Amino acid sequence: MPEDESVESLGRIRSNVSDASGWTNETHVSDAYEYRPAKAGRALLVALLTGATWLLYTFLNFSDKVHAETWSAGAILDTAYVPQRDHDIIISMYKEPTEHVASLISGLRDIPGLSNAHVLIYIKDAEADLEVIERGTGADEVTSLPNLGREGETYLNHIVNRWDNLARQTFFLQADVHNPREFWPRITDYFDPVRTGMLSLGWSGNVCNCYECGDKWDVRDPTGLFPKVYGQINNSTSCDQVLLSYKGQFVVSAQRIRGVKKSVYEDLRDALVNPDSWAHQETYLQGRPDSLNAPQFGFQLERMWNLLFQCSDLDVAFKCPSLLSGSGIGTGRIGGSKEDCQCLDPAR
Repeated sequence: MPEDESVESLGRIRSNVSDASGWTNETHVSDAYEYRPAKAGRALLVALLTGATWLLYTFLNFSDKVHAETWSAGAILDTAYVPQRDHDIIISMYKEPTEHVASLISGLRDIPGLSNAHVLIYIKDAEADLEVIERGTGADEVTSLPNLGREGETYLNHIVNRWDNLARQTFFLQADVHNPREFWPRITDYFDPVRTGMLSLGWSGNVCNCYECGDKWDVRDPTGLFPKVYGQINNSTSCDQVLLSYKGQFVVSAQRIRGVKKSVYEDLRDALVNPDSWAHQETYLQGRPDSLNAPQFGFQLERMWNLLFQCSDLDVAFKCPSLLSGSGIGTGRIGGSKEDCQCLDPAR
């Protein structure tokens, strides 16, 4: 209530000497004065809440700190690398229907900036006919891999073996994408074909302590891999909070991939496929099921992509709307922007 209206209202309480109950100035003036502070207090509370709301709005939408581009926070990028292609789409396939994969590829190539994307399918079905899959999906390449390590090994395999031939931006996807109804808007609303550095296409917002990382799906880090990898990337032990990634689907730039030493990716891949690695020992497994084609470590790796690609900024965790709540710009907060769900690379 505006202040002048509050004062006028309180004045009426003091001057009106009677009402339906028969109040008079002489007998109830003290009651009127007792009522006045309570009403004034409510007006003050409303004013304070209104002011706080506007301060929060201003901070979220106009603060330089909040809108500082995430690459400036110290991400290590290989800015000297010159890619030969703009976009690759990497698909990890097993026995998914060919027509479903064809539809996925067609939909991606319909997105502005991706019409000429190079599509490479890695298939882990030893009985698959590669030529039939290539013709049926419209992929540019189809490569067979041993059925080891699920999609995480596929992605690491591509990074390690195409290190000097990485596209400027690469989509890493499974043939059967998760949450397709929300997956497509996440790309169309947030993907920038020039500046996207790391954009997760899975759930958003789950954060854990780097030194005691785990989640409700019994994925945990008993061997301290999160701080170890953080230290390898940043040459630092100050790992704090980690933004987890989910569903094994994301877009990442070559600058970010190559900003991390190749040996880090090689070590992670070895952990997946080497039966003698720490990732297949009981110290790590702690009774959880494990095999080379379905490694327990694959679930932890799925949650590590943001850490690997230096996109654990808490702004992304807090501002990006969840897939289920809607992914349109502005649905996550007032004045939302493309930066809300990703880490951008500097303009070139």
